[in-house]
Formats: sequence, C-alpha cells, structure tokens
Amino acid sequence: MSLAIICFLLGCGVFTNVMSALFGIGGGVLMVPLLMTVFPQFSLQMVAATSLSIVIGSALINLTYFIRQKIAISYKGLLLWSGGMIIGVQGGFELSFIFPPFMIVGIFVTTMLLLSIKTFLKLKRKGAEKPDAAVNRRDLAKGTVFCTLGGLIAGITGIGGGSIMAPLVNQLSFVKQPQVAVYTNYMMVIGGIGSLYGYLTKPCQPMLEHTLQVGYVNFTLVGIVLLGSFLMSFITMKIRGKLKKRTADFLLGIILLLVAGYTLAVYLY
Repeated sequence: MSLAIICFLLGCGVFTNVMSALFGIGGGVLMVPLLMTVFPQFSLQMVAATSLSIVIGSALINLTYFIRQKIAISYKGLLLWSGGMIIGVQGGFELSFIFPPFMIVGIFVTTMLLLSIKTFLKLKRKGAEKPDAAVNRRDLAKGTVFCTLGGLIAGITGIGGGSIMAPLVNQLSFVKQPQVAVYTNYMMVIGGIGSLYGYLTKPCQPMLEHTLQVGYVNFTLVGIVLLGSFLMSFITMKIRGKLKKRTADFLLGIILLLVAGYTLAVYLY
C-alpha cells in the first residue's frame, strides 16, 4: 500500500468523523464511493463490509464524548429503534448477495438524492426549537418503522444507516437537534454489529495483499481510517457546539447531493 493511499485513507477518517459527529450520519455515504474509486477490485459486498466497520469504529469514538457530555436521551426509544435496525440490517445483508450491482448502486444513489431534497425543503420551514416533550407510543412506533427501513437500506448498500435515520429521527416530536447525533451514533454501533458478523464469517476473494483481512472486512484499511477519525474528533467536538442548525442542514444537503452524483459517475464510467 503506497504512502499516497495511506494519507488518502487518513483523510477519509477526518471526513468520516466530521459527518458522524456534526451531522449524525455515518461516514459510509463517503466511504462507499471512495473505496469503489481507490480499490476498484473490491466487490460491492467488501466495500460495504469495510465501510460498515469504519462507521462502527467512528461512532464509538463519538459516543465516548457524548457520554461525557451527559446528553439525555430516551433509552427505551433507543432500544426499540436499535432492534428495528438490527432486523432491517440483517435482511439487507442477505439481499445484498441477491441484488445485482446496478440495483445496489441505484438504491444508494436514490436514497442520497431523496435525503438531499428533504434536507433542502426543511430549510424553508422556519420554527422554534422543539419544546421538551414526553416520549409517546406513536413516536416510539414511528421511530421503529423508520429504523427498520433504514437498517434494510444500510445492510444492502453498506452506508451505515445513520445517513438515512438522522433526518427521520429529527422528525420525532421529543427528539431535539443535539440529541439526533447521539441516537444515530448509538444505532450505527448496535445496528452495524448486526451485519458485521455475517461479513466476517463469509469467505471473500480477492483479498488485498499484505493487509489483515477477515472475511469481507479489511482491518488494515479500517484501522488507518479510524486513526484519522480519532485525531479529528478533538476538533469536531469543539465545532459541534458552535455550528448553527441551518448551516449544518445546508451543508448536509450539499454533501448528500454531491455523494449521489459522484457514486453514479464512478459506477457508470
């Protein structure tokens, strides 16, 4: 592995941490198209497995900060939504070996475009910060449906689920903006582990030479990216408290739109 690729992977870790800590979405939206570009010999399943592993590691780094900040969340909601995500991820994981590559890429690109449009439409709505609200059964059920669907798409594409669920969880009445990233980082870890076992236990060829790989997960690549993510985490946690909500939403919409176009271009050309 060349020095240029190692530096590139460290840079990927920086962007992964920014996406996860500031916007509450997994770095899979970046890692999937980037891994497809740098390692074109990888199958889509290997790209998805390595991407999910990176997302889980980056989310764990962020959670150590969130726990220290003592951001209150509904653990009842978290458990129900995580359960739904695990079911969805497992189903998506199995479907990823059935769907042809063009369908997997199509699902990924379509999801990114829809989320980008939804994010931009949200900017037009002006409103005050959500007041404190009690957890109700309707939101718990609604969140479970959202997370099951998000897990299904995550398992198929390897994008981690956070990019799907962050804007959806924000629609629930009792979830405030600072809590979104906490919920989704927890679910990225819990839901991601649900599919990681399957990727680790399935044999994979070809394997990248002179690296540590188990099943579909290349731990050498994962380790390099997570090193960059860890180094960046000290900065993103400081930025997190200063970034305005509308600015964050606008940047998120732009990122999702660019990722959709880039992924489609990589696949077609």
